[in-house]
Amino acid sequence: MQFETDFHATGERPRVFVIESEEVVRSALHYILRAHYQTGAFAHVADALAAAVEVPDVVLLGAALLQGKEDAFLAELGEQFAGAKILVVADRNSDPQGWIERGAHGILSKPISFDAVCGAVEAALAAPVLAGEPSRLIRVAFG
Repeated sequence: MQFETDFHATGERPRVFVIESEEVVRSALHYILRAHYQTGAFAHVADALAAAVEVPDVVLLGAALLQGKEDAFLAELGEQFAGAKILVVADRNSDPQGWIERGAHGILSKPISFDAVCGAVEAALAAPVLAGEPSRLIRVAFG
């Protein structure tokens, strides 16, 4: 499968943040995305927030980082990264509807693959953001 990168009106590649505590998964996601997007890879949400000079277009967020967080955490993260699509990178046995109800735009299921990751990010970039509308599932991708 071949993926075309859409450039912004400014001529820049879309910006994708990978926030994942598992180093192997974080490195794999960064490797897959770096050829097509401006990417930043972070182990903690605080690191990504501190490094965000400009708001990313898509955030891939590891589900482990959400454990023990309040239900409003995803919505608050969406406000901090205003306009960004948030995709939760989760295990297959995770409950996608729960993440969507909390504010995620989609789920990327592990194990990850090149096609699943690129397809989910492309779908996220293509989906409109409707102010005041609830999050919608972009794609449940299985690698």
